Amino acid sequence: MRMIELMKLAGLAAVAFATAAAAPATAAETTNGVNADATAEGPLRVCSSTQDAPFSDADAAGFENGIAAIVAEAMGRELEYVWIDRAAIYLVRDGIDDGICEIVMGVDENDPRLLTSVPYYRTSYVFVSREDRGFEGKKWQDADTLGIDRFSYRFHSPAETILKYAGKYENNLAYSRSLINFQSRRNQYINVPAERVVAEVVDGHADVAIAFASAVARYVTNASTPLRMQIITNDIERLDGKIIPLTYAQSIGVAKRAPHLVEEINAALRESAAEIRAVLEEEGVPLLPLES
Repeated sequence: MRMIELMKLAGLAAVAFATAAAAPATAAETTNGVNADATAEGPLRVCSSTQDAPFSDADAAGFENGIAAIVAEAMGRELEYVWIDRAAIYLVRDGIDDGICEIVMGVDENDPRLLTSVPYYRTSYVFVSREDRGFEGKKWQDADTLGIDRFSYRFHSPAETILKYAGKYENNLAYSRSLINFQSRRNQYINVPAERVVAEVVDGHADVAIAFASAVARYVTNASTPLRMQIITNDIERLDGKIIPLTYAQSIGVAKRAPHLVEEINAALRESAAEIRAVLEEEGVPLLPLES
């Protein structure tokens, strides 16, 4: 998911905000390192961002909010949100690590910061373009198509690597910074909202958007102009031989202090797989087989 972005920014967040005020929540008491609310009888405490649409927002209208509710019901637990009024990159640091929740939705499978459930969906980075443009790119190299010059994207993601390798990055620098009103990114997290990434294509300001499918599917589906969303079918091989994948399986992240929750969540995911798939399909997320 966007977790490649989140992992890349984890170090930045730790340094840039080391002296920042803590999120407005208080950790509950713990017994032997396990939060009292994480017991078999307690609620399912999910840390969610108020600023991470379409995944999560303050109104719990994100599709991950809907999936969390399905999972909690299948587990027979009350769903309790712990809201973090910051971008999603801070959920582990300000939520899991501070002991105020045990669950984070939508993390990469095997995220090393957490225990992770079995994956519940898998999707990829995509090209988004207007139907009337006729762009049919399917490989990341197609970003170098003649006449396709301006790209909207979110920072700190494989989109930047694609544009660098396609020779389109430098020519998009001023435009991409205009999408955040040329604010300085030094010592603070600033990114282009996923909705804006798509809106730039709709309005004709960008020829193509490059984004993680689940971040933009809602806005593609609801766009006033017909759009085409095409999965990018190949990974990036860097010059040093390292592979940058563009397809990711998404799991539920569990605090390492609450390992007893993992199998319970896995059972709930299996039980509610059809409901979860329905949520993702309604969102418009192009789903790939869970097996890579």
